[in-house]
Amino acid sequence: MIPITKPGKENSTGVSKFRPISLINMGGKVLEKLLINRIMNRVYSNDLMNHNQFGFTPKKSAIDASLAVMEFLEGGMRESYITILVGLNVKVHLMQLGGRVF
Repeated sequence: MIPITKPGKENSTGVSKFRPISLINMGGKVLEKLLINRIMNRVYSNDLMNHNQFGFTPKKSAIDASLAVMEFLEGGMRESYITILVGLNVKVHLMQLGGRVF
C-alpha cells in the first residue's frame, strides 16, 4: 500500500490528502477476490453475520441502519421503557486532535 497525495491537496496536513494505492500483481488480486468470495459465502450461508451489521454488507445501507434504530426506539416507547439515543460524531473529535488518530 502506497499513499499518493490527491491533486490540489499537496499543502494539506490532514490524513484525507492521501489516496491509498495497492501494488498487488494481477494474480494476487484474483486470489484475494476468490478468498473473499469464499469467506463471505460461508459467513452468509451459515448465518454467521450479526443482523445489526449494516456497513460493508450487501443489500444493506445507512437507511436500513436508521430504520433499525427507529424501530428500536419506537418499540421501547410503546412498552413505556425509558429509551435513550446517544449519538457520537467521531469526525469532530478526530479533527480536534488535528487529524492524528494514534
